[in-house]
Amino acid sequence: MKNTVVTCVAVRLKRLPRRHRIAHLRALIGLQPLGCGRRDELSELLREEIADASIE
Repeated sequence: MKNTVVTCVAVRLKRLPRRHRIAHLRALIGLQPLGCGRRDELSELLREEIADASIE
């Protein structure tokens, strides 16, 4: 149930190194108002990136 805009962001960020993806996601989350659905979706992407980083 990801928003298409968030999905597009995820696809574009895949080109970057993992640490840059995490930094960009944190910055994007900070720009979204509290309680915003997009903020929640970006937070989910960030959790996935951090989980993937800890596996490697």
